[in-house]
Amino acid sequence: MDDKEIKKANRKAMPLFLLILLISLVLGGILGIIVAETDGTGATEGLKAAAASFSIHVAPWLLLFFALAEAAVCAPLYRKGKKLLLGWDGEDEAVSDEAEEKLSCVLGFSDCAYILSFFLVTATYSSKHAANFGELKTLIPFFTGLVSFVAILVESIVFQQKAVDAVKKTNPEKTVSVYDVKFQKKWLDSCDEAEKLVIGKCAYKAFAATNKVCIALAGLLAVGALIFDLGLAAPLAVCVIWFVNQLVYFRETMKYSKAGNKIS
Repeated sequence: MDDKEIKKANRKAMPLFLLILLISLVLGGILGIIVAETDGTGATEGLKAAAASFSIHVAPWLLLFFALAEAAVCAPLYRKGKKLLLGWDGEDEAVSDEAEEKLSCVLGFSDCAYILSFFLVTATYSSKHAANFGELKTLIPFFTGLVSFVAILVESIVFQQKAVDAVKKTNPEKTVSVYDVKFQKKWLDSCDEAEKLVIGKCAYKAFAATNKVCIALAGLLAVGALIFDLGLAAPLAVCVIWFVNQLVYFRETMKYSKAGNKIS
């Protein structure tokens, strides 16, 4: 692409970019004026009260729900996927695709439950600061949530191990155990070029999505700091994730851009 085409592409994309930037600045200015003219104390107290109620009355029971839901969803999917793989004749690709889809659903659902459980158990832990921790009405949800959290961790580990082991039965080149501390690297090493291509495309989609979410969260937290007493923990966590995401991508780009360097 020559300089003329580059400038043309920039001119074409610039108006929408400037419009979005202008709207963001106007909205930010309006919000700033509103905050300056009002007292944010009431909003902060309301947010704290809502968080306390969620910690005591919602989070523990959501943990219990996800513990039961993970078992109810993953167990039958795993059994069906394993049965299909064991009965596969090595020829019908539709059968193997269906089996891998079901096992992928097991991995995906268990991953989501695992991640959400950490947020919910953190909320549950905070309930001891939000109410009288000695009261029975607080203790029962707290320990229910704690036990459910442990159950989710165990379920996630077991289901992922079972799903990976099922895939290994039809892929003898994949020998690494899911409990190996270098599982991801060794698993990638055992993949062929087609599998690595799929992994690369998925990884880039995840990278791009993470960037967008981090930008949105950082902006929301910056604006929220004008109204609520958010502290530094939340924006720091978002920016650490954002920074690491960008740093690793940049490092790997530099690494693989070298002539003759192959992905491994």
